[in-house]
Formats: sequence, structure tokens, C-alpha cells
Amino acid sequence: MRPPAPPRQPRREPPRQPRREPPGAAPTREPAARPARSGGAGPRTPAGPSTAVATRGTAPARGREVTADPAPAPSAALPRVIIPRGSGPHTPVVSTGLAARMAERARASRHLLRRRVLVAAGALVALLALGWLLLVSPVLALDGERIEVVGASGTVDPAAVTDLVEPEVGTPLLRVDTGAVADRVGALTTVKEALVARSWPDGLVVTVVPRVPVAAASTPDGWVLVDADGVQVGSADEVPPGIPRVTVPLGESDETAPAVEAVLAVLGTLPPDLLTQVAEAGAASREQVTLTLVDGAQVRWGSADESELKAAVLAVLRQQPAGVYDVSVPRAPTTS
Repeated sequence: MRPPAPPRQPRREPPRQPRREPPGAAPTREPAARPARSGGAGPRTPAGPSTAVATRGTAPARGREVTADPAPAPSAALPRVIIPRGSGPHTPVVSTGLAARMAERARASRHLLRRRVLVAAGALVALLALGWLLLVSPVLALDGERIEVVGASGTVDPAAVTDLVEPEVGTPLLRVDTGAVADRVGALTTVKEALVARSWPDGLVVTVVPRVPVAAASTPDGWVLVDADGVQVGSADEVPPGIPRVTVPLGESDETAPAVEAVLAVLGTLPPDLLTQVAEAGAASREQVTLTLVDGAQVRWGSADESELKAAVLAVLRQQPAGVYDVSVPRAPTTS
């Protein structure tokens, strides 16, 4: 007879490892394993959290050990609520509907148009105010006490210049025609040139270039003073010191006019120190101008051409005493 077979040992299975969830994922709950029944006897024991479940007094079915997976934490089963960043009672609501977005765009366009209209209106008001201040307001009008005359000396009377500017008093300074005022002042016989400039906020500066007399001519009424252009700038009972006498009669005749013009042109180019040494000036023609110095010496000048060079040569020749100085050919002067 065969010996009886040894009792069959139940097969043991390795304990189940808990399932690992990826980081950030909600844990999944697996159903707990049911306890094995032993011959239909024994009460069913519910599985508790994180504990192994087995029937007391009975062996597991077919020799297996039953374990239960740990239950998830109560908070893991709650739904996750995500609050968007920046939400709150003061957060502007962004419209998502087409009609609402169109309404918002229309409101923005009206706001921008209103702003542009206000800016344009403000600029227009500022320009009108500035124009009124400059062109109409008496704030910037010419003050009679603020008229300044510069350069008036000798033959120019400052009071005569001021009288010509007086009609502009009370006119806004920007509306004063400085060119017209300069023309009125320049019309004076004693003024060679005039320049008028505004002196803000309410003044004018009149700069005049007076005519300088270079000769005295005899007339039935006395002596008249003339400048290099032949303009009479004054009169005198006697010849002022330092001004030469013109021996050619003044007039508009074809015979004397060229000679007078040449004499005055020569006297106008002489430096002041040499002009004071001339006692008389005359000419038989345009090319024969002669000068008589205060010491009695004669200067044969010739024509009015190259008068500046002739004056420089005469200044050198005067270093040697002589009765006659001939500078009619300045590059070959002679004395005698």
C-alpha cells in the first residue's frame, strides 16, 4: 500500500503593494477586498481604514490572506475650487459677447472724440487770448516814455525824431510798422540812415546814422554845410573849425556839378585827422581836384579815383615839408 499523501499546504501570495499615484493627481479609491467565507459561518467584518481584514476564528478561503487598501483621506474626495487670479469685487468685467464688445468700443470712441474736441477747443481759446493780447490789448501798446533815440548827435535833433514816432503811441507794439517809422525818420535831411526795432514789452529803439558835414559852401544867406553826398545838413554864419571851404559854387549846372561832386567825394574819403588839415577844396574839372592845407601847402589830387590810396600816400609825404604834394598818380608821387 502507498503511504498517505501529506496534507496540501495553502499557497501564500505576496502582499499587494499600494498603488502609487503621480504627483498632483487625485488619489483613486479602490474597492476593499471582501473577506473570505469559511463554510458559510462567521459574520462579515467590515474593512477599516489602513487595516488588514481577516475573519476571526476562521481561516481565509483556500488559505489566502485578505488585505484591504488604505482608504483615501477625507479631504481628497472634496472637489477642487480654483479662483482666478485678480478676481474680487473691484475686478472689471470683460465682456465676451459681440454686442457688448461693440458697445464698449463705441463708448471708447465717443470718449476719445470728446477728449480731442476739448483739447482743440482749449488750444483755440488759448490762441484767441494770445492774439487779443498781442494785437488788441493795451497791455503791450507803445508807451511814449519808452521811445529811445540812439546815435543822434551833432546835426540830428532827437526831439525831431521822437515827434515822428509819436503817432504810433498807443498802438499795440506788434502792429507798429517799423519800416514805415524808419522811412519817416530817414526823410530828415540830417539823417543818413535809420533803423527801428521793438523793445518789448512797450518800447521802440530808433537808431540813426547822422550825416556828417565835410565842407562849407558860401551862399548869399551865409554858409551851408554839406556832406559827402552833397546834401545840405545845416547852416552857419561862419565856417565851423575843422571843416574846409568849397571854392566851387554849388548848383545844378552841367559845368559846376561834376566838379562839386568830385570835390565832395574826395573830402568824404579823407580820414578825420587829414580832413582837419584842409582849409579849402576846389576843382577846375572832375579830374583836377586841388586841396589847400592850413599851412599853405598845395595838394594836387587829380580825380576822385583811388582816393583812399592817395590819402595814405599823402600822409607819408607830409612827414617831409614841401610846398606842393602831387598824388594824382599815387604810385609815383612827387613833392616840390
